[in-house]
Amino acid sequence: MTIWTNEINELDTLYQSFKGHLPDIVNELEQLIHTQDANVVMLYSRRCLEVIITDLCECELKRPRKTEPLKGIIDKLNSEEKVPSHIITSMHGLNNMSTYGTHPKDFDPEQVKPVLNNLAIIIRWYLKYKDFQITSNTKVEEEKYESKDPDEPEKVTRKSKKRIILLFSGLLLVIVTVIGIRALVSWKAREESEKYMAIDSYKTVTIGNQVWMAENLKTTRFNDGTSIPLVTDDSLWKNSKTPAYCWYNNDEATYKATYGALYNWYAVNTGKLCPTGWHVPSDVEWTTLTTYLGGATVAGDKLREAGTTHWLSPNTGATNESGFTALPGGLQGSNAGFWNFGWGGYWWSSTEYEDIIPLSLYSGHSKVFRDKESKSKGFSVRCVRD
Repeated sequence: MTIWTNEINELDTLYQSFKGHLPDIVNELEQLIHTQDANVVMLYSRRCLEVIITDLCECELKRPRKTEPLKGIIDKLNSEEKVPSHIITSMHGLNNMSTYGTHPKDFDPEQVKPVLNNLAIIIRWYLKYKDFQITSNTKVEEEKYESKDPDEPEKVTRKSKKRIILLFSGLLLVIVTVIGIRALVSWKAREESEKYMAIDSYKTVTIGNQVWMAENLKTTRFNDGTSIPLVTDDSLWKNSKTPAYCWYNNDEATYKATYGALYNWYAVNTGKLCPTGWHVPSDVEWTTLTTYLGGATVAGDKLREAGTTHWLSPNTGATNESGFTALPGGLQGSNAGFWNFGWGGYWWSSTEYEDIIPLSLYSGHSKVFRDKESKSKGFSVRCVRD
């Protein structure tokens, strides 16, 4: 018995549940559960992960893996939100720790347990991802009748009963399968919605009778789970008549967490940009906000984050007493490219005119500005609760 026997037993149970299916991962898992050598366990844990990552690379990223390192593919799956964040964490943990199996002097057998725990988490998720339904290997043995009674009608009666039982069992199996498929579809829909909300969770603030997000929207998916097209070319922004988003300077790593994404108005106009229960504010709702804060001539100071951590100096007058924490995320100016970062913040309205009139704030200006802008420009989005 090893210190990771319980973890191996858990993986063995999973293995038995889909043995005969998914042959690539079955072959690797079979080697893992039948060894007590720590280095071999680490090796085949990593090989199980490689099978799963290679499949995800082809199915989700639409390209073969070839010799690309696992870490790069895991990071790509994470950045494109193809895999839930807790599974990404387990993938990174398994990938990082399993490499110690190839360096015996740095290796501690205690590291085997977390590797196996992570592998079990990943495999359970992967089975759901493949829409795999665990089935039992138990077969129903048919009753065998020996003809001890020479009375032929009795034999016919027994066969008839047997046929009825088999037909009823088949019908019951069809009903159970249909119910299972419907439940699976419903579960997948709920999982997609929960994934969207888990990835994009936001701080909120109550201002008057309105509840606002206290940070900019950063989602790359509509609330039905479909992807929003990422556009990085200035000319495409200028001519686009369909939904699009980007990051300032096309630099997600630097700008996403703090400033959120920039969206064109066509993404706003889908009505699916904010999470369920929220929406992009109308002109009336923006006016309600600024009126509550004393009117458009002074509301800017109460909306902007104070100080010069994010706003360019001087940012005089800013108090953020509303808790809205407006930041200067700049804009995608269509053919003009990116500009005004640090100096100005711009937020869409959902109300459509010939041109759109968004709300804008500038460093050192107390006033809230409302200017007509092109629908093709890229601005920030704040959502307000329904």
